[in-house]
Amino acid sequence: MPWWTWVSLAFFAACVLAASIVALTMLRSLMRLQSVGERLQAAFEDLSVKSEELERRAARASSRVESAEPHFAHLRVSLDRFSVLTWAIGDMAKTVARLRSALLVQK
Repeated sequence: MPWWTWVSLAFFAACVLAASIVALTMLRSLMRLQSVGERLQAAFEDLSVKSEELERRAARASSRVESAEPHFAHLRVSLDRFSVLTWAIGDMAKTVARLRSALLVQK
């Protein structure tokens, strides 16, 4: 066999070895990527469960807010009445003070 055949066989073997190394490296990288993908999928499923729970809580809170609205309306009406009564008591206190000062003899 001529020498160029041996050189070409050595070159072919080097190319096959290099391709094998690249293929193994890519396969290892693909396996790592698959592992990361599985972890991401588990995290997304967990996130989905948490978001569904959050939606249920938001719906429950919304219904509670709606049920509390009439109570807040009643509280506003009571506060308005209270402010009117407070104003009336203050007005009466001024009137009583004026009557007292008018009726009492000052020395």
